[in-house]
Amino acid sequence: MVSLYMIYFSILSFVGYLYECLAMLIWTGEWDNRGFLFGPVIPIYGAGALAGTLLFHYSLKDHTPMMVFLVSVIASAVLEYVVHYGLEKAFHAYWWDYSKAPLNINGRICLPASLGFGVAGLLIIYVINPFLIPLLERIPKELAAFLGMLFAAIFAADTMLTVSTLSDFIHRVERIDERINERMDNFVDNHMESYKGIGDTFYTAVDHMQESGKKLIDKRIEKASDSLDFARSYILTRVKGFKGNKAAKRMNHILNRIKRRIKRKEDE
Repeated sequence: MVSLYMIYFSILSFVGYLYECLAMLIWTGEWDNRGFLFGPVIPIYGAGALAGTLLFHYSLKDHTPMMVFLVSVIASAVLEYVVHYGLEKAFHAYWWDYSKAPLNINGRICLPASLGFGVAGLLIIYVINPFLIPLLERIPKELAAFLGMLFAAIFAADTMLTVSTLSDFIHRVERIDERINERMDNFVDNHMESYKGIGDTFYTAVDHMQESGKKLIDKRIEKASDSLDFARSYILTRVKGFKGNKAAKRMNHILNRIKRRIKRKEDE
């Protein structure tokens, strides 16, 4: 039974990925790789679909469409807010932003998206599950066990790759940021007395120091971005932005540069 749950979770995670990408294609006219992991899956969809299935097929069997809709709206809003908050706290990053959408809460959830998840809940319970669950139940136990372990292993490897990529990226940028601050602090400490009384000259020297430091940092950024393999670059392009820590501005600058470099390579 657990193996079937894992298979179901994996399938709906993939379906969620397709839904998000196609929705953005229709909305913006451009394909946008969505999700947190490297693979073409969005686990929040798989988790929500599995939770709803267990609830309505095994606990609340006498459910109505309105009940399914309302529970899906409320549960999806709670799940989406918690996941967004957790990822932001863990990585100072976010993968979606509803701040420009109507009736949003901290850009993490919004009413139109939650209503859309309510409709998705209806589709899962009344359209997808009646077709998918009988198919899954016909899978031989040995094959189901193998597929369940395979999907679990893939998700675990993907999660480790994603977490290590984000952690390494944040660590690199924070080190660069610290070096900039150290260079500026040392410059001020070493030259404050020399330039005392001639403020304009001092601030001109500071500007020169910042410019030379910026060039040095740019070289390090280029080296760091070039050292990323395809998988790690791809994972970073899925991040929409960074916030919540002192190096967030520089992280966004480097992230945007990586995205531009990847786009140029794709266009060549």
